[in-house]
Amino acid sequence: MLLIAIAGSTLSAQIAITSDTNTVQLINNFILFGVSASNVQYTGGANTLGSFTNGNTTNIGLPDGIIMTTGSLDTTQSSVVYIGSPVTEFASASTSGGGDSSLSNILPGYSLNDASVLEFDLVPVGNILEFNYVFASEEYPEYVNSAFNDIFGFFINGPDPQGGNYTDRNIAIVPGTSLPVAIDNVNASANSLYFIDNQTLNGQTIVFDGFTTPLLAQVNVTPLSTYHLKMAIADAGDMTFDSGIFLKAQSMKSYTITGVQDINAGVLSVYPNPTRSKLTVKQENMQRLELMDLQGRIVQDLNVDNPNETTIDLTELPKGIYFVKVITAMGVAVEKVVYE
Repeated sequence: MLLIAIAGSTLSAQIAITSDTNTVQLINNFILFGVSASNVQYTGGANTLGSFTNGNTTNIGLPDGIIMTTGSLDTTQSSVVYIGSPVTEFASASTSGGGDSSLSNILPGYSLNDASVLEFDLVPVGNILEFNYVFASEEYPEYVNSAFNDIFGFFINGPDPQGGNYTDRNIAIVPGTSLPVAIDNVNASANSLYFIDNQTLNGQTIVFDGFTTPLLAQVNVTPLSTYHLKMAIADAGDMTFDSGIFLKAQSMKSYTITGVQDINAGVLSVYPNPTRSKLTVKQENMQRLELMDLQGRIVQDLNVDNPNETTIDLTELPKGIYFVKVITAMGVAVEKVVYE
């Protein structure tokens, strides 16, 4: 385990990146409410873990938080390209590190290198655990569906409320699917709703050629039980073309949804999320939709014309957090949405 802290470069007019291995402080700032954390550990190369601020000056979609990379955050080295550089620059550094067994399980057949792993134990107070993130990479778009496919995952271990235990259950998945978020699974051609082509946009604020929209990692948990969460990223097939994970500060939370039965896990799809006006909801055999506020009050009750897909208009509602409740003959499913 290598824990070395070297301050990176920061500029007030752009995203500010600081290499930091004070893992306890980073995780405490990551948690908003309802989660207690302990036994925080980091494994990775020097200057691969840190924090970012001023994200709202970029198109990364997150204001501040934790950053993990397969390259380096130490811009005192002339060979290291700053994360906040224009997309025309190229971030490619190697830590000469190895892979990670959990990542290898979801991406078999690839040699993994330069792994960065942040992990800790946690106890949630509610039956839902969630947080927000963005995955970014220099491998976009040239190496989509190639021998190079950088990978990351958020692996949870602990009691499964449906019975048994989660064993390295990856909760970094493409919304509405069981696919892991990766170069091949989120790009301009696959699940493009969740992809930002920074190269086409001639981005001036983030060096990575492409990245996801802000995504939500969410899992059902048993209140007051102990879980282990492992967040890992690695180069796949090479030791160059850096990738990174941005974790939104104060986004990890645990809360309780009562009276909800999970149906057809992974089938319910609500997008775009976050949204600015309208939501599209997809779920087979829908009978009714309810839109609830944080207090559980129904603010819209909709009979659906199309039992497999419908749209909810939010424009007359105050901005904030809501829950879409889908009622089918099989049961009930709920998805949290953010109206910005």
